[in-house]
Amino acid sequence: MELHERLKKLRTDQKLSVYRLSRISDVSENHIRTIEKGVSHPSVETLEKLLEPMGITMSEFFRDDESITFPSAYEKELLQAVRKLDAQKSDVLLLLAKLLGNESL
Repeated sequence: MELHERLKKLRTDQKLSVYRLSRISDVSENHIRTIEKGVSHPSVETLEKLLEPMGITMSEFFRDDESITFPSAYEKELLQAVRKLDAQKSDVLLLLAKLLGNESL
């Protein structure tokens, strides 16, 4: 998937309009539209401005895995909470999640 396609998918998956993304990223609506159409390419700085309010890092955005799904607001909140835990608590939480999901250990 091309950069412009990924960016549009990310925005639409998060149910953000071009207008709203423009307001929260400080990138013009017109520039976002030209990027999403593949007419122009964003600078690194512009891409960071667009990704940051959507909770996606550059490395996550450029991951080669085509099946990547962008996290929902709930998933982002859960991930932020987990990142604050020490390793032992993270392991316990992962084990609990697997047990609740009836996943093989």
